[in-house]
Amino acid sequence: MNGKKENRLICVFGIALLCFTGISLLIGKYPISLDEIVKILTGRGHEVAGVTYDVFMRLRLPRTLMALMAGVGLSLAGYIYQLLFKNILASPDLIGVASGANAGAAVGIVMMGAGSILVPIYAFLGGIGAVLLVLFFSKNGHKNSLASIVLSGIVISAMAEAVIMVLKLFADPNRELAPLEYWSMGGLSAITFSKVLWVFPFFAAGMAALFFVRYQITILGLSNEEAAALGVRVGLTRTVILAATTIIVSAIVSVTGLITFIGLVAPHAARMLTQKSNLKTAALACILGGILMVMADCASRGFFDIEIPISILTSLIGAPFLVLLMIKRRDWRFY
Repeated sequence: MNGKKENRLICVFGIALLCFTGISLLIGKYPISLDEIVKILTGRGHEVAGVTYDVFMRLRLPRTLMALMAGVGLSLAGYIYQLLFKNILASPDLIGVASGANAGAAVGIVMMGAGSILVPIYAFLGGIGAVLLVLFFSKNGHKNSLASIVLSGIVISAMAEAVIMVLKLFADPNRELAPLEYWSMGGLSAITFSKVLWVFPFFAAGMAALFFVRYQITILGLSNEEAAALGVRVGLTRTVILAATTIIVSAIVSVTGLITFIGLVAPHAARMLTQKSNLKTAALACILGGILMVMADCASRGFFDIEIPISILTSLIGAPFLVLLMIKRRDWRFY
């Protein structure tokens, strides 16, 4: 596939993402018209009702922005993990970051209460700590090889799940158990601008770091020997990439809870469309992840009387799509 077709795909799905973003701003229990949204976004918020302005600025806009960041960040992390570890089933939880963040949040909920502002901090530190342990064990075990990183990630994820189960066993069934369960299903219902501002600096820093090593990411899809022959400092570059993706995923999961399938399905969908693994495919994966996440969020709050946890919907969207990919791509090569 030539570059023009790849650019066309990015443009088409980019426009689709903008359309779904607009729909997300319109959908909700409280009706807000397109004209009112335009007035608010163009600095004429005084021309709309105060309740409408508050609903849009305090609830709908931050929620949509968080859905976009989550979709883009998780999809890019999944794309990089699949390329870096040469594993078609790789997702943001491969090296334990999501499980670590979940365990950190569980500790925060039990110790500080579900409504504490410290819960996202506990979750963020849990994700960072899990990956640090993975890198420590893999470095001391097998010279930081890819296989040892994956195995260490499996071990740390299992340990994190054990911590969560112990906390559930001793959690107060009236005040703590339900928030623990709800966190594991993910959701954007509690997103505010303060949480968006908490996530954004980490998201931007991680994205900036990945941008600076964007060419090395593609090269690391080759063998270590080939990458080294092309001048890439494999160990250092891999550490930078893992650090950046960990920061992005930990920050996102710290406020959204666990979100499944986005980081697994979007990269495969992008590769199916482009038949390649390059920078444009990575960009397309980010766009597709944003679309899937915004669609799931719209469905979670727009089609039911109660709000559905978002991981239920991402699984309902992602699982059939993964089956379709299995039918379409029988060899599962990395292009």
